[in-house]
Amino acid sequence: MIEIKDLSVNYVAQGERQSVLEEVNLELAAGETCAIIGPSGCGKSTMLKVVAGIITEFRGEVLIDGQPVCPKQQKIGFIPQNYGLLPWKNVYDNIQLGAKLKNKNQNTDKEKLAAFLKQLGLSGLERRYPGELSGGQQQRVALARSFVLKPDLLLMDEPFSALDAITREEMQQVFLSIWRKYSVSTILVTHYVEEAVYLGQKIVVLSGTPGKVSKVIDNPHFGVENIRSRPEFFELCRELRKMIKEDWSR
Repeated sequence: MIEIKDLSVNYVAQGERQSVLEEVNLELAAGETCAIIGPSGCGKSTMLKVVAGIITEFRGEVLIDGQPVCPKQQKIGFIPQNYGLLPWKNVYDNIQLGAKLKNKNQNTDKEKLAAFLKQLGLSGLERRYPGELSGGQQQRVALARSFVLKPDLLLMDEPFSALDAITREEMQQVFLSIWRKYSVSTILVTHYVEEAVYLGQKIVVLSGTPGKVSKVIDNPHFGVENIRSRPEFFELCRELRKMIKEDWSR
């Protein structure tokens, strides 16, 4: 279980203290996916960095299975907007990187790695470098690296935003197919309402700066086959847009 309790984050800019997140409370069950949506500057990425252990100056508590966040002790996968691939390492080495660092430079099981490469459509691309891959292929490498780590928690910061609409939908489906197999607790930040509805068992709407939790929606349509083509999918997207518009206009 992931627990965020009374989380507040402040920055000092030009000599003044500015509040980015204020009294955020959220619980995520083991193996659950949570989509966070909110206006630019409301602290979505900041929240992920706190949960990842990158930002350590904050008020409140962030717990993973009852323990404070500690990247040295917990396995936390993090996929930033630019995928975070090292340009001087090939696909094979990029995928192994997180697991090798966490497991004291031990190599990942070759059979498991081959299975990930096959599942993600990366077989035959092992020796290519990130600059030789399309955006969708780079995203697949980032997903493979995170899932090979066997993380306690996976964090994704707008990972599909740089992709065209068709590739974005394809990668969302790829993510879900892997998630169904491994059921990794996942927090996803997105600007897209449809993406939040498609990928989030739980949808969290943040207010404008400072970011506060305005609404938490338990998504009844998560995981339903062919949900994108069903009227209830479009209806929930419409309702969510209406909620967001009303909330952000205050």
